[in-house]
Amino acid sequence: MPPFVLVDGSYFLFRAYHALPPLTTSTGLHTNAIRGAISAIQKLMRRIQPTHMAVIFDTPEPTFRHTLSPIYKGDRPSMPDELAEQIPYLHQLIEALGIPLHKLPGAEADDIIGTLARRAEKLGHQVLISTGDKDMAQLVSDKITLEDSFKDKPLDRDGVFEKFGVWPNQIIDYLTLMGDSSDGIMGVPGVGAKTAAKLLNQYQDLSGILAHVDDIKGKVGQSLKDNQDNIKIDHQLASIVCDLDLTFSYDDLKLTDPNTSELRHLYTELEFRNQLQSLDHPNNPHNSIYKHAASSLQSTAPQTDPTTSESSSVLDQATQSSSDDQLGQAQYHTVLTEQDWQQFYAKLKQAKRFAIDTETTSIDYRIAEMVGFSVAFDAQDAYYIALAHDYEGAPQQLNRERILAEIKDIIEDPQVEKIGHHLKYDAHIFANHGIHLRGWYFDTMLASYVLNASATRHGMDDVARLYLSHLTTSFEQIAGKGVKQKTFNQIEIAVAAHYAAEDAHVTYRLYEVLAAKLAETPPLTEIFHQIEMPVASVLTQMEENGIQLDVTFLDQLSVEFAQTIQNCEQQIIDLAEQPFNVSSPKQVGEILFDKLGLKGGKKTSTGQYSTSESILEKLEHPIAALILEYRGLSKLKSTYTDGLQKQANADTHRVHTSYHQALTATGRLSSTDPNLQNIPIRQDIGRQIRRAFVAPEGRVLLAADYSQIELRLMAHFSQDEALLDAFHHGQDVHRRTAAEVLNISLDQVTADQRRQAKAVNFGLLYGMSEFGLIRQLGFSREESQNYIKKYFNRYPGIYEYMQRTRQLALEQGYVQTILGRRLYTPDIDARNVMVRKAAERAAINAPLQGSAAEIIKLAMISVQKHLPAEQAKLLLQVHDELVLEADREIAPRLAQQITEIMENVIEISVPLVVEVGQGQNWDEAH
Repeated sequence: MPPFVLVDGSYFLFRAYHALPPLTTSTGLHTNAIRGAISAIQKLMRRIQPTHMAVIFDTPEPTFRHTLSPIYKGDRPSMPDELAEQIPYLHQLIEALGIPLHKLPGAEADDIIGTLARRAEKLGHQVLISTGDKDMAQLVSDKITLEDSFKDKPLDRDGVFEKFGVWPNQIIDYLTLMGDSSDGIMGVPGVGAKTAAKLLNQYQDLSGILAHVDDIKGKVGQSLKDNQDNIKIDHQLASIVCDLDLTFSYDDLKLTDPNTSELRHLYTELEFRNQLQSLDHPNNPHNSIYKHAASSLQSTAPQTDPTTSESSSVLDQATQSSSDDQLGQAQYHTVLTEQDWQQFYAKLKQAKRFAIDTETTSIDYRIAEMVGFSVAFDAQDAYYIALAHDYEGAPQQLNRERILAEIKDIIEDPQVEKIGHHLKYDAHIFANHGIHLRGWYFDTMLASYVLNASATRHGMDDVARLYLSHLTTSFEQIAGKGVKQKTFNQIEIAVAAHYAAEDAHVTYRLYEVLAAKLAETPPLTEIFHQIEMPVASVLTQMEENGIQLDVTFLDQLSVEFAQTIQNCEQQIIDLAEQPFNVSSPKQVGEILFDKLGLKGGKKTSTGQYSTSESILEKLEHPIAALILEYRGLSKLKSTYTDGLQKQANADTHRVHTSYHQALTATGRLSSTDPNLQNIPIRQDIGRQIRRAFVAPEGRVLLAADYSQIELRLMAHFSQDEALLDAFHHGQDVHRRTAAEVLNISLDQVTADQRRQAKAVNFGLLYGMSEFGLIRQLGFSREESQNYIKKYFNRYPGIYEYMQRTRQLALEQGYVQTILGRRLYTPDIDARNVMVRKAAERAAINAPLQGSAAEIIKLAMISVQKHLPAEQAKLLLQVHDELVLEADREIAPRLAQQITEIMENVIEISVPLVVEVGQGQNWDEAH
């Protein structure tokens, strides 16, 4: 009969944390203590194979010992955050493994262990206590053994005497005499371990020592006499309580079957790949009540038979995936031979729907070439078609050009529905080989984004983890990291095939799960199929189109910027009265706050002054404004006048930005390489940069911009009568606001008053704080508050909208756009006031921004459908603006058509107004 096992969970936790190097998941969660503690517990269980067991933890609440002594455990450092965040996961994992876990506020783990050990001893059971705490030696008896499972060293009665020089029943007195600084047990001054053991061997126990204290000579005897009150307290502190009133019995501590579903969820979140894989192993150790802790340590890489040729039959080369219960036991097939291809191609021609994923030489679609592609027709099988692996010793593969030519009609068939994860990228890859993807049906990245933009990042690894509790094989696992990372064509086919087939397989399973989730909320299904999927196709074409640059003008502008930057730098140095590196924040801080003695300097944790924009804006010295100008110009030069030319195609001089459709919380698009949405268009210097974007000869650029769309949406959502009236009568809404608030006529409003009204209108839209509004208005705090109060008196509908939206966000955890997209507000009930207020402001703005994003997307879809082929094309989407390129002769007529289309894509409570400009460059057209 195996012993009853009691584990000191708190000891295991700390021991593992300090023994293992820092380990984190891809989301930044620390896991070293969890890994180490669970591994040690599982190792113990495999060795002992107990039927009854408990893992016991301390709790943060004080115990009676803290009342006895204010210094009890007072020298222990506070728990690091990196450890504290792991405790809930460790507890959940232990319970999911079917192991009883107990903790009791007001009692230490030692006391619970002591009580359970003595109870089991009385019932006649052998007990094994696993701990590294020497205090526990007092519990050792003929039936109770101690061991440190990290050292595999048992301690019975003789072992206790051998280690400490005293017997278990003398340990409490031993600790009382020698003290324990880590627990705040003072001990008797001058008495160490050897002296304590010697005294106890001579006088048996503490009572005997104190009874013969006059016989003990020297400093030790005097210390014993002087510290008798402390000795009584220390004795209580050192004594483990063995009679706690616990509400569970020995029979309640029987191991139970593990909760496989919960383990899958936890292993996925913690990224314990080997343990997750072990759940699906045919001899799953988790299925055994006695061996359930034995986790698989096998590699997640596919196992291949070295005696089998890579080019053998597809049906013979099926590789079983490391999938979960939901994913099922799918078969992964590698297509290498002509026979393999014909079998696969026959299935492909018959398919009405399939998941597809491309494997390439680069993540940059503009230069990437296809290495192979994978397909899944269902959740049972996935295929990888290897085409261009060229590592040394690679087997012969199918001819890429021939295979792509054969599948061209299928990929371009709009009736065959394609499923993918980030289909836009795959569409670009096919386009690089002369194939135009049609039949865009379901993008699992976009489905995840529509369901909840903020629940996770939307890469396949993250989405599979969240919705399938499945850890995918990461690219770094098969390709390595950093400068030594291989490109996909350099990866052995046996490894590459598993990775690629898994991508298609997981994509198909995500489609099944996410389609069902979308169907639960019809508005989200509508947004996904009628907006996001069509927009993905439109964006692909826009990225392919690119926009032409005037490189000569950019060169000239770069020279002008360089001269302006140099002049600005010289002015800064003149004001500083000494040369320094203006690009160095450290040196700038020293000049501003040490040399010039300006007020407002704040040092960061690194010990140097902060010179952020917000700090510089507050400084009342001309040097601060010049430094801001210097930084702005330098950034514009590096990002645009220099950077754009590097990113443009060398032959066409067209620059092709990349649009990100599943990134922002509100549904807005963002762009990178280059980012064309952050050009400061309100400044003359930004308008100069826009002049570098031009139309080719015989064509013009058209810029179609929604006028004040978010204010119009505020009128729609708030139904404020004054705001509705202003838009219905085509009034200048900022002038109308100033007139309303100041109670004057429209023609009396000055330019400065209009500016102040505009600041409030847009400040409310963009979630500006009260402090931000005060800065924008340029008033005193009292004047600003009075202005805002008058504003809400004149626009009560806006105030009601703000209050209503805050309450809705708090009650349901999200707000909604005009079409029903849910924008989640996870911090709306945060304890931190600053965080909560920021979440409230974001919640007020989100329906406006999100609805504006939906309207511009609807406009993109409609405009693209009506563009005359070859004569016009959509190039850019920036904020509320679309930029097109068109033949000069059709531009006026096309501008009218675009205006009509965009103003009628949706009906709201006020008219949508679109302004369309035309010019040879973007600035002229805007």
